[in-house]
Amino acid sequence: MWSAPLLPGKYAFNTYAGKVVMVPTTNFILKWNKREVGSHRFDENLTEVSLITKDAFEPSLPLSVVVHIDYRKAPLVVQRFGDVKKLVEQTLDPMVAAYFKNIGQTKTLIQLLQDRSEIQRMAGQEMRDKFGHYNLELEEVLIGTPASSNADTHIDEILTQLRARQIAAEQIETYGQQQRAAVKERELREAESRASEQPRLTQSELGIVVQANEGRAQSELAKQKAEQIRALAEAEAQRVRLMADAEAERAARVGVAEALAIEEQVRAYGGPKLQLTQRVLTRFSEAIEKSGVDVVPRVVVGGGQGKEGTGTVLDSLLALLLSEKVGGEAGHFVARPPGELATQLRAELRRRVNGEATSERGKS
Repeated sequence: MWSAPLLPGKYAFNTYAGKVVMVPTTNFILKWNKREVGSHRFDENLTEVSLITKDAFEPSLPLSVVVHIDYRKAPLVVQRFGDVKKLVEQTLDPMVAAYFKNIGQTKTLIQLLQDRSEIQRMAGQEMRDKFGHYNLELEEVLIGTPASSNADTHIDEILTQLRARQIAAEQIETYGQQQRAAVKERELREAESRASEQPRLTQSELGIVVQANEGRAQSELAKQKAEQIRALAEAEAQRVRLMADAEAERAARVGVAEALAIEEQVRAYGGPKLQLTQRVLTRFSEAIEKSGVDVVPRVVVGGGQGKEGTGTVLDSLLALLLSEKVGGEAGHFVARPPGELATQLRAELRRRVNGEATSERGKS
């Protein structure tokens, strides 16, 4: 075994003394797929890896591994395995199959399908060291789609369900997009309708504002009218109260003045008896004048002048007024004391009368 490999080229070599083993120093692909074989035919005996998943499915997993052999390590590979094909069949095939069988036992079939990229990334990282142990450089691990094996016929059903689920999800998304499109279309139609009716909307809004302003104006006018009516009513009530007070004061003053006049007349006549007599006679004469009754009868029957003779009404009245009975009754008449307001009015009227009399005497 030569430690230094022969590089590509032409060499004089005794084939009876030695054997030349071809080792590829460029990248080559090993395919665990019985329907595909690489150009170097190192993988012609490799088949898909049979897995048993966590949910008891038994799919077949196709694989592709990109491998590179450094030309400086090619003698070590030949020394260890004889040739590359034996390396693949006796070492790489069991190692790769065992690794993915272990991965398959921790994943369900759905996870194995959905987490393919993550499994592929982890496999590349973990198997690189194992390949390096055999003087190989692992470039890439490619995982295919698990397929049904002869032992398990339900994988196709799972895949059909996944496809149906994905179709349903896409339909949901499509329906959602269509619904949003319908909403947008409705908003567009509403916007177009609003734009076409914008003049009428503006006019109606302005009408509403105008009506609101007119309503507020009418309300304020009604309030002002109410305030005006209230003020007029209060003023009228105040006027009536003042007029009533003035009328009452006038009546009181007139009454007090009349009382003072009567009092002065009584004093002037010399007593209440004469004043009463004079008043009675005055009223009697006025009544006779208005009624037209004869004071002296036109025909007198009898001529006696004694107590049993027949007298006239005037005689009887004069006799009654001049009798001591009337005078006694008038003399015993007791007037009630005047009130405080009457006393004040009397004092005021007396001051006025006295003042006017004093001014008249001063002028004379």
